[in-house]
Amino acid sequence: MQELSAEQASALALFREVTADARDEQTSLEVLKSCNWNVEQALQLHWATAEDEPMPQAASSAAGSSRERLSAGPMASPLLGSGGAGSSSAGSRHQGRATEQGVSGGFGSSVFGWLAQGIKQIGTSLFNILCTFVFGAGGASLGGNASGAAFNRALTASYGSQLALPQFYEGSFAAAISAARRDVKLLVVFLHSEHSQYAQRFLTEVLGNDLIRTQLEDNFIVWGGDIARMEAHQVAQSIRVRQFPSFSVLLPATVEEIRVIGAVQGRIEFDAVSALLTACLQEIETHRSEILAQQFQRDEDRSLREQQDLEYQQALEMDRQREAQREQQEREEAVAKKLAEDELRKEQEEVAKIESRRQSLQAKRQTAAAALPTPGPDCKASISLRLPTGQRVQRKFLPTAVLADVYAWADCVAYLPEQEGKAIEVPARFVLKTSFPTAELKDMERTVEELKLAGSNIMLAEIEDED
Repeated sequence: MQELSAEQASALALFREVTADARDEQTSLEVLKSCNWNVEQALQLHWATAEDEPMPQAASSAAGSSRERLSAGPMASPLLGSGGAGSSSAGSRHQGRATEQGVSGGFGSSVFGWLAQGIKQIGTSLFNILCTFVFGAGGASLGGNASGAAFNRALTASYGSQLALPQFYEGSFAAAISAARRDVKLLVVFLHSEHSQYAQRFLTEVLGNDLIRTQLEDNFIVWGGDIARMEAHQVAQSIRVRQFPSFSVLLPATVEEIRVIGAVQGRIEFDAVSALLTACLQEIETHRSEILAQQFQRDEDRSLREQQDLEYQQALEMDRQREAQREQQEREEAVAKKLAEDELRKEQEEVAKIESRRQSLQAKRQTAAAALPTPGPDCKASISLRLPTGQRVQRKFLPTAVLADVYAWADCVAYLPEQEGKAIEVPARFVLKTSFPTAELKDMERTVEELKLAGSNIMLAEIEDED
C-alpha cells in the first residue's frame, strides 16, 4: 500500500470509524480515492452501495475465461434456466441451440433486471441517507435536530438508563451560540458517533462523571449532537473535527467570529476534560472581559451614530414634526371622541336590552302568577322556600304535584297576591336545592311525594351567566 499523507490517513481513519469498519482498509482507500479524498462524498457512496453488494463476480474474475464469468456471476441463473439440466427432456439434439438462445436472451434479461434492481436499491439508499441525515438514526421521533432532551434520551437508551448526563441546550447550534453570547458564557460542543469505539467509555466515565457534569451545568452552555444528523455533521465540519467523540470549548467572541479555545477528540480521558474545563474557568474572566469590551464598544458606536442621526433629523424636520404632532393630536381627539360615543351607545343599547328582558320576564311571571291555581284542601304538602335575599315563602301542594309545578310557583312567587308588598326578588335563572344534604332538584317529572319535599325547606340559588 502506498504511503499516505497525514491528511489522507486522517480521512481514512474517520471513514472507517463512521462506517464501523464495514469495509477493509484497501476497499476503503479505493472509495476515498474515487471521491478525491472527500470523506462526506465517500460516506454517501458507501451508504448508497451498501445494499447492492456483493457486486457481480464477473468484475472480480476478469482473468478467467468467458465461460467461467458467465457461470459464476449473478447472471448465471438465467443461463441455466434456459438450457441447463432442467430442460434435458428436450433431447440432446436441441441442447446446443437452447444453450445459445439462453446465452443471448438470458444475458440481456439479467443485465436489465440487475440494472433495474440496482437503480431501485440506490434510490432506496439515497432516501434512507436523506432521512438519516435530516432526522438522525433514531428518526423524527427523537425530537428533531434542535432537541437536547431527545439527544439525552437517545444516549441513555443506547448506553444505559443509569447515565446521568449534563443538560443539553434545547435549541439549534446557532441558538446555542446566541445564548452563550447573551449570557457571556463559553459554549461546550459534544459530538457523538455511535460507531466510535470510545463512545461508551467517554459517556460513562467522563461525561457522566458528577464533577464534570457539575462544572458544565454551572459554568457553561452545553450543546450536543449525533453526527448522523445533518446539523451536527455540519458543526463537525465547521470546527474541523476528525475523530469522535469530540469535546470542544468555543468562545463566541462576535457574531462573525467563533473561536475554538480547546478540544479533545477520540479516546478522551477524564483528566484531559477536567484540565480543559479548569483552564477555561481560569481564563473565562479574560474572555468575558473581552466579550463585554467588544459589546460595550459596539453599543457606544451604535449609540453615537443614532445620536448624530437624531440630531440631524431634528435640525432638518423640526417644523414638519410640529405640524405632524398637531395633526396627530387632532386625529387622536377625533378617534377618542368616536370611541366615547360608541361606548356610550353600546351602554345605552345594553341597558335597553336588559330593561326589555326584565319587562318581558316581569310580564311573563305576572301572567303565570295570575294563572296559578289557589291551593285547595287536598294540598297538604307544605314546602318552605328560602330566597337568595334570605326571605322565606311557603305554599301547599298536592302530594301528586310534580317538581315542575314547584318551579313554576317559585318563578312567579313575587307576583302572587299573598306576597304583594314584600319586595321579593327572584333571579331570572335559578335552580332549586334541598337544604340538607344539599342536592339540586332537576327531575321535573317526579312528584313532591317521591322527592319527600312535604314539610321540607328548599333553597332557590341563582345561576350565574357564563359571560
